[in-house]
Amino acid sequence: MASDLPTARFRPATDFPKTIQSLEREQVEQLYSEMRDCLIFTNRSRAQLTRRNEEYKQSLAVLRDDAARMQGLIQQLSAEKSEILRDRQAVIFELQRELRAMTTHLEGISSAFDEVKDINDPMEVMSIPGKFRKFWKALKALILWWRDNYGGEPALPPTPPRPLPPSLEDDHRENPQMYTDPASIQRSERD
Repeated sequence: MASDLPTARFRPATDFPKTIQSLEREQVEQLYSEMRDCLIFTNRSRAQLTRRNEEYKQSLAVLRDDAARMQGLIQQLSAEKSEILRDRQAVIFELQRELRAMTTHLEGISSAFDEVKDINDPMEVMSIPGKFRKFWKALKALILWWRDNYGGEPALPPTPPRPLPPSLEDDHRENPQMYTDPASIQRSERD
Protein backbone atom coordinates (compact mmCIF):
# COMPACT_ATOMS: atom_id res chain seq x y z
CA MET A 1 0.00 0.00 0.00
CA ALA A 2 1.34 3.42 -1.01
CA SER A 3 0.48 5.08 2.30
CA ASP A 4 2.89 2.72 4.15
CA LEU A 5 5.88 4.44 2.58
CA PRO A 6 7.28 7.25 4.74
CA THR A 7 7.16 9.75 1.89
CA ALA A 8 3.51 8.86 1.18
CA ARG A 9 2.60 10.14 4.63
CA PHE A 10 3.68 13.64 3.62
CA ARG A 11 0.75 14.95 1.66
CA PRO A 12 0.03 18.44 0.47
CA ALA A 13 -2.96 20.26 1.97
CA THR A 14 -4.67 20.30 -1.45
CA ASP A 15 -5.10 16.50 -1.16
CA PHE A 16 -7.61 17.06 1.62
CA PRO A 17 -11.06 18.57 0.97
CA LYS A 18 -11.69 22.15 2.10
CA THR A 19 -14.93 21.20 3.86
CA ILE A 20 -16.39 17.97 5.15
CA GLN A 21 -20.04 18.93 4.74
CA SER A 22 -20.54 16.85 1.62
CA LEU A 23 -18.79 13.80 3.11
CA GLU A 24 -20.43 11.01 4.96
CA ARG A 25 -19.49 10.16 8.53
CA GLU A 26 -17.40 7.15 7.50
CA GLN A 27 -15.43 9.22 4.99
CA VAL A 28 -14.96 11.97 7.57
CA GLU A 29 -13.59 9.48 10.09
CA GLN A 30 -11.24 8.03 7.46
CA LEU A 31 -10.11 11.53 6.46
CA TYR A 32 -9.65 12.45 10.11
CA SER A 33 -7.59 9.29 10.65
CA GLU A 34 -5.38 10.05 7.63
CA MET A 35 -4.88 13.66 8.74
CA ARG A 36 -4.06 12.53 12.28
CA ASP A 37 -1.53 9.95 11.00
CA CYS A 38 -0.02 12.58 8.75
CA LEU A 39 0.23 15.03 11.65
CA ILE A 40 1.78 12.42 13.97
CA PHE A 41 4.33 11.49 11.31
CA THR A 42 5.08 15.15 10.61
CA ASN A 43 5.53 15.92 14.32
CA ARG A 44 7.83 12.91 14.72
CA SER A 45 9.82 13.92 11.68
CA ARG A 46 10.02 17.50 12.93
CA ALA A 47 11.23 16.33 16.35
CA GLN A 48 13.84 14.10 14.71
CA LEU A 49 14.95 16.97 12.49
CA THR A 50 15.21 19.27 15.51
CA ARG A 51 17.21 16.63 17.42
CA ARG A 52 19.47 15.97 14.45
CA ASN A 53 19.90 19.68 13.90
CA GLU A 54 21.03 20.12 17.53
CA GLU A 55 23.40 17.16 17.21
CA TYR A 56 24.86 18.61 14.02
CA LYS A 57 25.23 22.03 15.65
CA GLN A 58 27.08 20.45 18.58
CA SER A 59 29.22 18.35 16.22
CA LEU A 60 29.94 21.43 14.15
CA ALA A 61 30.97 23.37 17.27
CA VAL A 62 33.27 20.51 18.32
CA LEU A 63 34.73 20.33 14.82
CA ARG A 64 35.29 24.09 14.75
CA ASP A 65 37.03 23.90 18.14
CA ASP A 66 39.13 20.98 16.90
CA ALA A 67 39.95 22.85 13.69
CA ALA A 68 40.96 25.95 15.69
CA ARG A 69 43.08 23.82 18.03
CA MET A 70 44.68 22.03 15.07
CA GLN A 71 45.37 25.36 13.41
CA GLY A 72 47.02 26.55 16.62
CA LEU A 73 49.13 23.39 16.78
CA ILE A 74 50.11 23.80 13.13
CA GLN A 75 51.18 27.39 13.79
CA GLN A 76 53.09 26.29 16.91
CA LEU A 77 54.85 23.50 14.99
CA SER A 78 55.61 25.90 12.16
CA ALA A 79 57.13 28.39 14.62
CA GLU A 80 59.16 25.60 16.28
CA LYS A 81 60.32 24.38 12.88
CA SER A 82 61.38 27.90 11.94
CA GLU A 83 63.24 28.21 15.25
CA ILE A 84 64.99 24.88 14.67
CA LEU A 85 65.95 25.95 11.15
CA ARG A 86 67.32 29.26 12.48
CA ASP A 87 69.28 27.40 15.15
CA ARG A 88 70.68 24.96 12.59
CA GLN A 89 71.61 27.77 10.25
CA ALA A 90 73.35 29.58 13.11
CA VAL A 91 75.25 26.40 14.02
CA ILE A 92 76.24 25.83 10.38
CA PHE A 93 77.33 29.45 10.06
CA GLU A 94 79.39 29.18 13.26
CA LEU A 95 80.97 25.91 12.13
CA GLN A 96 81.82 27.43 8.76
CA ARG A 97 83.38 30.42 10.51
CA GLU A 98 85.44 28.17 12.79
CA LEU A 99 86.47 26.00 9.85
CA ARG A 100 87.64 29.07 7.92
CA ALA A 101 89.60 30.29 10.95
CA MET A 102 91.16 26.86 11.53
CA THR A 103 91.97 26.48 7.84
CA THR A 104 93.63 29.89 7.80
CA HIS A 105 95.74 29.01 10.86
CA LEU A 106 96.66 25.58 9.49
CA GLU A 107 97.55 27.01 6.08
CA GLY A 108 99.71 29.64 7.80
CA ILE A 109 101.56 27.08 9.90
CA SER A 110 101.90 24.72 6.91
CA SER A 111 103.37 27.51 4.77
CA ALA A 112 105.76 28.55 7.56
CA PHE A 113 106.74 24.91 8.17
CA ASP A 114 107.54 24.41 4.49
CA GLU A 115 110.17 27.14 4.85
CA VAL A 116 111.83 25.56 7.91
CA LYS A 117 111.22 21.84 7.44
CA ASP A 118 114.74 21.13 6.23
CA ILE A 119 116.38 22.67 9.33
CA ASN A 120 118.14 19.98 11.35
CA ASP A 121 120.69 21.98 13.26
CA PRO A 122 120.30 24.82 15.80
CA MET A 123 122.95 26.77 13.85
CA GLU A 124 120.70 26.72 10.79
CA VAL A 125 117.91 28.26 12.90
CA MET A 126 120.25 31.13 13.76
CA SER A 127 121.20 31.65 10.12
CA ILE A 128 117.54 32.16 9.01
CA PRO A 129 115.79 33.70 12.03
CA GLY A 130 113.04 35.39 9.97
CA LYS A 131 111.71 32.11 8.58
CA PHE A 132 111.83 30.43 11.98
CA ARG A 133 110.13 33.45 13.59
CA LYS A 134 107.37 33.24 10.97
CA PHE A 135 106.86 29.54 11.83
CA TRP A 136 106.88 30.35 15.55
CA LYS A 137 104.27 33.13 15.08
CA ALA A 138 102.01 30.84 13.04
CA LEU A 139 102.27 28.11 15.68
CA LYS A 140 101.61 30.61 18.48
CA ALA A 141 98.58 32.05 16.64
CA LEU A 142 97.15 28.54 16.22
CA ILE A 143 97.66 27.67 19.90
CA LEU A 144 96.18 30.98 21.10
CA TRP A 145 93.22 30.59 18.78
CA TRP A 146 92.65 27.06 20.11
CA ARG A 147 92.84 28.23 23.72
CA ASP A 148 90.42 31.10 23.10
CA ASN A 149 87.88 28.87 21.38
CA TYR A 150 88.23 25.64 23.29
CA GLY A 151 89.54 26.77 26.68
CA GLY A 152 92.73 24.84 27.07
CA GLU A 153 95.57 23.04 25.45
CA PRO A 154 94.87 21.08 22.28
CA ALA A 155 93.69 17.65 23.26
CA LEU A 156 96.18 14.88 22.74
CA PRO A 157 95.02 11.38 22.03
CA PRO A 158 94.34 9.56 25.29
CA THR A 159 97.15 7.37 26.53
CA PRO A 160 96.16 3.92 27.64
CA PRO A 161 96.29 3.47 31.42
CA ARG A 162 99.33 1.62 32.70
CA PRO A 163 98.50 -1.67 34.30
CA LEU A 164 98.81 -1.77 38.06
CA PRO A 165 101.48 -4.05 39.45
CA PRO A 166 100.02 -7.32 40.65
CA SER A 167 99.55 -7.75 44.36
CA LEU A 168 101.75 -10.22 46.21
CA GLU A 169 98.89 -12.72 46.53
CA ASP A 170 98.07 -12.50 42.80
CA ASP A 171 101.71 -12.93 41.95
CA HIS A 172 101.92 -16.02 44.23
CA ARG A 173 98.90 -17.48 42.47
CA GLU A 174 100.08 -16.71 38.93
CA ASN A 175 103.80 -17.46 39.37
CA PRO A 176 104.19 -20.12 42.07
CA GLN A 177 107.58 -21.23 40.70
CA MET A 178 109.04 -17.83 41.61
CA TYR A 179 108.47 -18.59 45.27
CA THR A 180 109.55 -22.24 45.31
CA ASP A 181 112.44 -22.33 42.84
CA PRO A 182 115.78 -21.59 44.68
CA ALA A 183 117.32 -19.79 41.67
CA SER A 184 114.29 -17.46 41.36
CA ILE A 185 114.35 -16.73 45.08
CA GLN A 186 118.06 -15.80 44.92
CA ARG A 187 117.48 -13.55 41.87
CA SER A 188 114.62 -11.70 43.60
CA GLU A 189 116.76 -11.23 46.71
CA ARG A 190 119.58 -9.73 44.59
CA ASP A 191 117.17 -7.34 42.86
